[in-house]
Amino acid sequence: MSIMKKHSIFLLIVLLSLFVVGCKYDFILPEEVPPIDTSKPVLFSTQIVPIFAEKCNSCHNNQSPKLTADVAYAQLVPTYVNTAAPASSKIYTIPSSGTHYAKVSATQAALILAWITDGAKDN
Repeated sequence: MSIMKKHSIFLLIVLLSLFVVGCKYDFILPEEVPPIDTSKPVLFSTQIVPIFAEKCNSCHNNQSPKLTADVAYAQLVPTYVNTAAPASSKIYTIPSSGTHYAKVSATQAALILAWITDGAKDN
C-alpha cells in the first residue's frame, strides 16, 4: 500500500472520528411547573400584572392591547379572556404558544390560567 493511500485512509478515519465525537445534542427538559395554590385567589394586581411588565410591556406599552398596570384589566377583559373556557383565552394561548414574540414561562402561564379559571377578577 502506498504512503499516499495510508495517509488518505488515516485522514478519513480522523475526520470521521471528529465528526462522530463532535456531534452533541443537549436535551431540553420541560420546565417543571410548581402547583398553584388554589386555596387563595390569584391576584391580578400583584401576580398577573408583573408578568405583563416583565414579558409584554416592551411591545404592549404602545400597542393594543395596552398592558400597562393602569389599563391592562380593561384592555383584556372580556376581549382576551374567556372564563367559560379558560384554556382557550387569548391572553393564555398566545403568549404560552411559543410562536409569540414574548413567550411566558410554564409557571407564568399556569398563573394566568389559574387567574382566568378563578373568574378573572380585577383584584
